[in-house]
Amino acid sequence: MGSVSTEVRGAVAVVTFDNAARMNAIDAGVAEGLAAAAKSLKRRKDIGALVLRGAGDRSFSAGVDLKFVETFAKRAQGFAVVEKGVEAFWSDMRALPFPTIAMLYANCYGGGVQLAASTDFRFGDSALKLSVPAVRSRLYYPMTALERLFEIVGEGRTRRMMLAGETLAAATLREWGFLDEVFPAAELERETLAFAQKLAEQPREVVAVYQDILRALAKGDGRRARALRLKAKGKAK
Repeated sequence: MGSVSTEVRGAVAVVTFDNAARMNAIDAGVAEGLAAAAKSLKRRKDIGALVLRGAGDRSFSAGVDLKFVETFAKRAQGFAVVEKGVEAFWSDMRALPFPTIAMLYANCYGGGVQLAASTDFRFGDSALKLSVPAVRSRLYYPMTALERLFEIVGEGRTRRMMLAGETLAAATLREWGFLDEVFPAAELERETLAFAQKLAEQPREVVAVYQDILRALAKGDGRRARALRLKAKGKAK
């Protein structure tokens, strides 16, 4: 069973999920561990940024662990267990008051793309390969992930990502806006942590307001965004 650990480096939390024997595929241990980590960090006042990564260097995540799913009498039950944990993780990740970064390398498939999409920024290595084979596998991708992909890459590219199920290279993902930065594999960790540290040095109370404003704008809720800004300005007087 996979596990999750959190290491705090100064004001940066590094959350690592580990199912390395299965290329960091998501089983109940990973899903529930991620949910617990995000819930715990939500209450931390000493954290200014978060980095999400898989263990080792073979794969960010191979998606849902099908070997785990097949231990259930019905595959749907196994998928439901994983989805419950990932959705809890997703809910808290998208509400964190500080920015989050996914450090993507080697391979990122299916459910791994959902994990990556939960973050505010995504840095990748130049060898990264990413795909969402949900249609080919006769699976229905979670709505939270689909909505977030619409925000990140737009309708047309989300449609292509889902319906064609192509394997996309880092250069294409950078062009599409899914990746914010691309680095050689040897530089990825250093550059990701340096950016996280830079984010963590910003005024946290202001960053927290901007997190809420930007998320409201991403949902098309301009009224809420304006209300949040006015409320923050009023407190700043």
